[in-house]
Amino acid sequence: MTGIFSDGGSALGAALGLVVISDFCLLGVERRRLSIRLIGLQGLVLGFMPLLVSGGGADVHLWVTAVVFVAIKAGLLPLLLWRTYKKLPPQPPGAFYLGNTGSTLLGIVAFIFSLWLNSRLEMAANPLFSQIFPTAFATIFSGLLLIISRRMALTQIFGYLVMENGIYLLSVPMAQESAIWLELSILMDILVASFVMGIALTHINRAFDSTDVERFASLRD
Repeated sequence: MTGIFSDGGSALGAALGLVVISDFCLLGVERRRLSIRLIGLQGLVLGFMPLLVSGGGADVHLWVTAVVFVAIKAGLLPLLLWRTYKKLPPQPPGAFYLGNTGSTLLGIVAFIFSLWLNSRLEMAANPLFSQIFPTAFATIFSGLLLIISRRMALTQIFGYLVMENGIYLLSVPMAQESAIWLELSILMDILVASFVMGIALTHINRAFDSTDVERFASLRD
Protein backbone atom coordinates (compact mmCIF):
# COMPACT_ATOMS: atom_id res chain seq x y z
CA MET A 1 0.00 0.00 0.00
CA THR A 2 2.88 2.38 0.71
CA GLY A 3 4.25 1.87 -2.77
CA ILE A 4 1.20 3.49 -4.31
CA PHE A 5 2.16 6.88 -2.88
CA SER A 6 5.94 6.47 -2.75
CA ASP A 7 6.34 9.54 -4.97
CA GLY A 8 3.90 11.57 -2.92
CA GLY A 9 5.47 14.96 -3.62
CA SER A 10 5.00 14.90 -7.40
CA ALA A 11 1.59 13.22 -7.07
CA LEU A 12 0.44 15.92 -4.65
CA GLY A 13 1.64 18.64 -7.00
CA ALA A 14 -0.21 17.06 -9.91
CA ALA A 15 -3.38 16.75 -7.82
CA LEU A 16 -3.20 20.40 -6.74
CA GLY A 17 -2.65 21.46 -10.35
CA LEU A 18 -5.71 19.48 -11.40
CA VAL A 19 -7.82 21.23 -8.75
CA VAL A 20 -6.67 24.66 -9.96
CA ILE A 21 -7.41 23.78 -13.59
CA SER A 22 -10.88 22.57 -12.64
CA ASP A 23 -11.44 25.87 -10.79
CA PHE A 24 -10.67 27.83 -13.95
CA CYS A 25 -12.86 25.52 -16.05
CA LEU A 26 -15.79 25.96 -13.66
CA LEU A 27 -15.45 29.72 -13.95
CA GLY A 28 -15.24 29.57 -17.74
CA VAL A 29 -18.00 27.14 -18.72
CA GLU A 30 -21.73 27.76 -19.06
CA ARG A 31 -22.90 24.16 -19.43
CA ARG A 32 -24.18 22.94 -16.09
CA ARG A 33 -23.70 19.30 -17.05
CA LEU A 34 -19.99 19.91 -17.52
CA SER A 35 -19.86 21.84 -14.25
CA ILE A 36 -21.35 18.85 -12.40
CA ARG A 37 -18.66 16.59 -13.88
CA LEU A 38 -15.94 19.04 -12.87
CA ILE A 39 -17.26 19.16 -9.30
CA GLY A 40 -17.24 15.37 -9.22
CA LEU A 41 -13.64 15.40 -10.49
CA GLN A 42 -12.64 17.79 -7.73
CA GLY A 43 -14.25 15.53 -5.16
CA LEU A 44 -12.35 12.53 -6.52
CA VAL A 45 -8.99 14.32 -6.41
CA LEU A 46 -9.57 15.85 -2.98
CA GLY A 47 -10.69 12.51 -1.58
CA PHE A 48 -7.25 11.02 -2.17
CA MET A 49 -5.38 14.14 -1.05
CA PRO A 50 -5.00 13.06 2.63
CA LEU A 51 -3.44 9.80 1.43
CA LEU A 52 -0.94 11.72 -0.67
CA VAL A 53 0.18 13.95 2.18
CA SER A 54 0.52 10.99 4.54
CA GLY A 55 3.65 9.89 2.71
CA GLY A 56 2.56 6.26 2.53
CA GLY A 57 1.82 6.05 6.24
CA ALA A 58 -1.95 6.20 6.03
CA ASP A 59 -3.78 4.08 8.58
CA VAL A 60 -7.14 2.35 8.19
CA HIS A 61 -9.08 5.34 9.55
CA LEU A 62 -7.53 7.65 6.98
CA TRP A 63 -8.38 5.24 4.18
CA VAL A 64 -11.97 4.98 5.41
CA THR A 65 -12.22 8.78 5.52
CA ALA A 66 -10.90 9.03 1.97
CA VAL A 67 -13.33 6.41 0.69
CA VAL A 68 -16.29 8.11 2.40
CA PHE A 69 -15.28 11.50 1.02
CA VAL A 70 -14.94 10.16 -2.52
CA ALA A 71 -18.27 8.34 -2.27
CA ILE A 72 -20.05 11.55 -1.20
CA LYS A 73 -18.25 14.21 -3.23
CA ALA A 74 -17.53 12.24 -6.41
CA GLY A 75 -20.58 9.99 -6.34
CA LEU A 76 -23.59 11.05 -4.29
CA LEU A 77 -23.42 14.84 -4.71
CA PRO A 78 -22.94 14.80 -8.51
CA LEU A 79 -25.86 12.37 -8.71
CA LEU A 80 -28.08 14.69 -6.64
CA LEU A 81 -26.99 17.70 -8.69
CA TRP A 82 -27.70 15.83 -11.91
CA ARG A 83 -31.17 14.81 -10.76
CA THR A 84 -31.91 18.42 -9.76
CA TYR A 85 -30.58 19.70 -13.08
CA LYS A 86 -32.83 17.36 -15.04
CA LYS A 87 -35.91 18.68 -13.21
CA LEU A 88 -35.14 22.35 -13.85
CA PRO A 89 -36.08 24.34 -16.97
CA PRO A 90 -33.37 25.11 -19.57
CA GLN A 91 -30.93 27.84 -18.56
CA PRO A 92 -31.54 31.08 -20.49
CA PRO A 93 -28.56 32.80 -22.18
CA GLY A 94 -26.79 35.47 -20.18
CA ALA A 95 -27.72 34.03 -16.79
CA PHE A 96 -24.77 35.63 -15.04
CA TYR A 97 -23.70 39.01 -13.71
CA LEU A 98 -20.08 38.60 -14.81
CA GLY A 99 -19.10 36.90 -18.05
CA ASN A 100 -17.16 33.66 -18.24
CA THR A 101 -14.02 35.36 -19.55
CA GLY A 102 -14.06 37.94 -16.77
CA SER A 103 -14.68 35.25 -14.15
CA THR A 104 -11.78 33.15 -15.43
CA LEU A 105 -9.43 36.14 -15.48
CA LEU A 106 -10.39 37.00 -11.90
CA GLY A 107 -9.75 33.38 -10.92
CA ILE A 108 -6.28 33.53 -12.44
CA VAL A 109 -5.56 36.82 -10.68
CA ALA A 110 -6.74 35.29 -7.39
CA PHE A 111 -4.39 32.33 -7.85
CA ILE A 112 -1.45 34.63 -8.60
CA PHE A 113 -2.34 36.69 -5.54
CA SER A 114 -2.51 33.52 -3.42
CA LEU A 115 1.01 32.59 -4.57
CA TRP A 116 2.25 36.04 -3.56
CA LEU A 117 0.40 35.90 -0.25
CA ASN A 118 1.80 32.46 0.46
CA SER A 119 5.33 33.80 0.03
CA ARG A 120 4.57 36.47 2.65
CA LEU A 121 3.02 34.17 5.24
CA GLU A 122 5.01 32.15 7.75
CA MET A 123 3.75 28.56 7.93
CA ALA A 124 6.89 26.79 9.10
CA ALA A 125 4.97 24.75 11.69
CA ASN A 126 3.64 22.53 8.90
CA PRO A 127 5.35 22.87 5.49
CA LEU A 128 2.36 21.24 3.79
CA PHE A 129 0.30 24.36 4.45
CA SER A 130 2.68 26.38 2.26
CA GLN A 131 2.23 23.88 -0.56
CA ILE A 132 -1.54 23.59 -0.29
CA PHE A 133 -2.52 27.15 0.68
CA PRO A 134 -2.40 28.76 -2.81
CA THR A 135 -4.69 26.11 -4.31
CA ALA A 136 -7.05 26.17 -1.33
CA PHE A 137 -7.28 29.98 -1.40
CA ALA A 138 -7.89 30.01 -5.17
CA THR A 139 -10.59 27.34 -4.81
CA ILE A 140 -12.39 29.23 -2.05
CA PHE A 141 -12.27 32.42 -4.14
CA SER A 142 -13.52 30.57 -7.23
CA GLY A 143 -16.48 29.21 -5.28
CA LEU A 144 -17.31 32.65 -3.89
CA LEU A 145 -17.04 34.14 -7.38
CA LEU A 146 -19.46 31.55 -8.76
CA ILE A 147 -21.94 32.47 -6.03
CA ILE A 148 -21.86 36.22 -6.60
CA SER A 149 -21.44 36.27 -10.39
CA ARG A 150 -24.15 33.79 -11.42
CA ARG A 151 -27.89 34.36 -11.46
CA MET A 152 -29.10 30.75 -11.54
CA ALA A 153 -29.57 29.16 -8.13
CA LEU A 154 -28.15 25.80 -9.21
CA THR A 155 -24.94 27.43 -10.41
CA GLN A 156 -24.69 29.27 -7.11
CA ILE A 157 -24.92 25.88 -5.39
CA PHE A 158 -21.96 24.81 -7.52
CA GLY A 159 -20.08 27.77 -6.08
CA TYR A 160 -20.96 26.79 -2.53
CA LEU A 161 -19.66 23.25 -3.07
CA VAL A 162 -16.45 24.52 -4.68
CA MET A 163 -15.90 26.87 -1.75
CA GLU A 164 -16.42 23.91 0.61
CA ASN A 165 -13.77 22.02 -1.36
CA GLY A 166 -11.31 24.82 -0.71
CA ILE A 167 -12.09 24.83 3.01
CA TYR A 168 -11.64 21.06 3.11
CA LEU A 169 -8.32 21.40 1.31
CA LEU A 170 -7.05 23.68 4.08
CA SER A 171 -7.68 20.88 6.57
CA VAL A 172 -5.80 18.24 4.54
CA PRO A 173 -2.41 18.89 6.22
CA MET A 174 -4.02 17.84 9.51
CA ALA A 175 -4.47 14.36 8.06
CA GLN A 176 -1.00 13.61 9.39
CA GLU A 177 -2.43 14.08 12.87
CA SER A 178 -5.44 11.83 12.15
CA ALA A 179 -8.06 14.58 12.48
CA ILE A 180 -10.74 12.15 11.36
CA TRP A 181 -13.62 13.65 13.34
CA LEU A 182 -13.05 17.11 11.89
CA GLU A 183 -13.03 15.73 8.37
CA LEU A 184 -16.15 13.62 8.91
CA SER A 185 -17.99 16.60 10.38
CA ILE A 186 -17.13 18.61 7.26
CA LEU A 187 -18.46 15.79 5.09
CA MET A 188 -21.72 15.65 7.00
CA ASP A 189 -22.13 19.42 6.76
CA ILE A 190 -21.72 19.26 3.00
CA LEU A 191 -24.18 16.40 2.68
CA VAL A 192 -26.85 18.02 4.83
CA ALA A 193 -26.42 21.40 3.14
CA SER A 194 -26.80 19.81 -0.28
CA PHE A 195 -30.07 18.13 0.70
CA VAL A 196 -31.38 21.42 2.08
CA MET A 197 -30.37 23.33 -1.05
CA GLY A 198 -31.97 20.68 -3.25
CA ILE A 199 -35.26 21.06 -1.40
CA ALA A 200 -34.98 24.84 -1.57
CA LEU A 201 -34.41 24.73 -5.32
CA THR A 202 -37.54 22.66 -5.80
CA HIS A 203 -39.67 25.14 -3.88
CA ILE A 204 -38.08 28.13 -5.63
CA ASN A 205 -38.81 26.68 -9.04
CA ARG A 206 -42.41 25.85 -8.11
CA ALA A 207 -43.03 29.33 -6.73
CA PHE A 208 -41.35 31.38 -9.48
CA ASP A 209 -41.22 28.95 -12.43
CA SER A 210 -37.53 29.83 -12.56
CA THR A 211 -34.34 29.70 -10.50
CA ASP A 212 -33.19 33.15 -11.62
CA VAL A 213 -32.45 34.96 -8.34
CA GLU A 214 -33.33 38.34 -9.87
CA ARG A 215 -36.99 37.30 -9.82
CA PHE A 216 -36.84 37.28 -6.03
CA ALA A 217 -37.29 41.06 -6.31
CA SER A 218 -41.01 40.39 -6.67
CA LEU A 219 -41.05 39.62 -2.94
CA ARG A 220 -40.61 43.30 -2.15
CA ASP A 221 -43.62 45.32 -1.05
